[in-house]
Amino acid sequence: MFVGVVAVAAQPIRTSCPSAFRASCRRRAREFQMKHLGTPIHRSTGTPKHWTTEPLNLSLLILPLAAIAGYWAVLIYHLGAQWSIYEQYNYGWAVPFLCAYLLWKRIGQSAPAVRSSEFKVQSSKFNVATSQYLLLVLCALVYAPTRWLHEANPIWRLTSWLWAIEVIGLSLTFFLLAPSALPASSDSKVRQFPESLQLLAFRFSDFVFPVCFFLVAVPWPTAFESFLTQSLKQLDVSATTELLGLFVIPAVPHGNVIEIRTGMVGVDEACSGIRSFQATLMISLFFGELYRLSVPRRTLLCSAGFILAFIFNIGRTFLLVSVASARGIGAIGSWHDPAGTTILVACFLCLWLIAWVLQGAETRNQNAGGTKERARAGEGQSDGTGQREPALSVPAFQRLSIFLLAWLIAVEFGTEMWYRSHERGTFSPLSTLPSPEWSIVPSRDLPGLIETPIPPSIVGQFRADDALQARWQDAAGQNWQLYYFRWFPARSLKKRVATQMAKTHGPEKCLPRSGMILKAYLGTIIVPVVPSVDSSATTAATSSPFRLAFHQYAFTSDSRLLHVFYGIYEDPTGPSELANRRRDTGSRIAAALAGSRNYGQRFLEIAVTGPPDPVAARASLQHELEKLLSVRDKRIEGLRPLASVFRHLPSEL
Repeated sequence: MFVGVVAVAAQPIRTSCPSAFRASCRRRAREFQMKHLGTPIHRSTGTPKHWTTEPLNLSLLILPLAAIAGYWAVLIYHLGAQWSIYEQYNYGWAVPFLCAYLLWKRIGQSAPAVRSSEFKVQSSKFNVATSQYLLLVLCALVYAPTRWLHEANPIWRLTSWLWAIEVIGLSLTFFLLAPSALPASSDSKVRQFPESLQLLAFRFSDFVFPVCFFLVAVPWPTAFESFLTQSLKQLDVSATTELLGLFVIPAVPHGNVIEIRTGMVGVDEACSGIRSFQATLMISLFFGELYRLSVPRRTLLCSAGFILAFIFNIGRTFLLVSVASARGIGAIGSWHDPAGTTILVACFLCLWLIAWVLQGAETRNQNAGGTKERARAGEGQSDGTGQREPALSVPAFQRLSIFLLAWLIAVEFGTEMWYRSHERGTFSPLSTLPSPEWSIVPSRDLPGLIETPIPPSIVGQFRADDALQARWQDAAGQNWQLYYFRWFPARSLKKRVATQMAKTHGPEKCLPRSGMILKAYLGTIIVPVVPSVDSSATTAATSSPFRLAFHQYAFTSDSRLLHVFYGIYEDPTGPSELANRRRDTGSRIAAALAGSRNYGQRFLEIAVTGPPDPVAARASLQHELEKLLSVRDKRIEGLRPLASVFRHLPSEL
């Protein structure tokens, strides 16, 4: 800007003495850069002293960028499945783009300061570069078992965090090593930048926050998230009930459910406020970095975001319950999503306004201290002479790039081969699946059975290939409820995530959230059943009793005893053996050792009220299962076309 003003003011001189004008401009430009940037300038070339004028061979950047991009692409692909399934983490798709934008902004803002600095090379035997190499190799080695475990447990939060931290560690260590690969000047302790690399100049600190910002998109540890979700639910229910009382709307809390005159309104995970809580944390951290706020101001911004998220969520729950009380429970459907979108936008705008106000105070502080910093920078510059290099030599991080890229390919190939070797034949029609094949198909002996629609939230999370929810009353007056889901062998990552997510759901977690009390867990039982015969079934399929394994629970709800039978079954092991639900570290490692990844599975949960004790409930369950199960032998069905061919052969053969 200063040079431009000088050029306009000196326009009359330019026509009469062009050579004097150009010399004056060059002199003023050097003075301007020395004064405001503190950078020594070559009088002959007009470039900083530690910059060379040799062109950069951009092909040298392709391999390093490809290696780092490969690790990030695989990580984002696998986390993306969780971002799509878990509604509270849908914002994760925006985080990689926000990271890239913050990185671009930081490099653009710090490039002048980087061009005015010199990179010193350590001369000790065990220098910083050696420790960086060791850290990079350590992250790469730990990457292999983490990747292998995550393939069998795609929703395990521990492997998700380890994986993200390892990739971040690889990236930061790689960036930290990059300056050591620049060509040296005549002073062996000074690294030189090619002039064409000025746009790629950076400081290591430019990468730290933008890269670590990606961690806000990694799903939180399950224990912490569950505790926070349940706490927010209880606070939401209590605060909303008090507000309803102030507006003379009768309401009684029951756990996570609010009872009003028109029915019961449940506060689920979507209404707990956890989504707005996590989204505001991400937005607050982004605005804090975008406006370069100090740590205290960033803390204040995050705290304001949490308070705003809680207040707006209370207002949303109050609005929905008020609508349900005035217009009925069914009216909530038309208000639920618009209210959620409104509070998210309002919270975003309020945070933006707060960040803008804090940025004004931050800018005034930075301007006050900027003159002193530039004066100190100008006093501390060296006057060493630069030296032009003939070409950019093959840097050390080129060899590291080859190692990282080869290691990534080896880990991905080895992981895929391990699981494919255990899944061989899973997708074949005549595979080694246990015989017989079974499903839940209510028979005509249940005339009072009513199929009820499954809530869209469960359908969206489970993504099952076949689903059934039904209610009926038997001849003894006992009330039954059934949930059945069927997943075929998974062919996509999203399907695998949905299949594994179903294993985390169980009556011991879900029913207490609706106000029921777990009275007893009665262990695992085996129920022998003689099912109804399918029209296409064979005698071999039903010649022996069919055996189903269940977890049995006893709950109390409004002083009534509720018996619950629950089981998840993987196709290779059959219905007589319950599936590995991956509830602890040992079971998750066992799943990886068994190569359990794409197996199909079934989910069956049956609840009944009426039986006086668990023994009577098991007897009633056995009787009802005979009317629900449909069994057929897929192996024999697969041989039927071959048998029909033999029947049509000439009798002489």
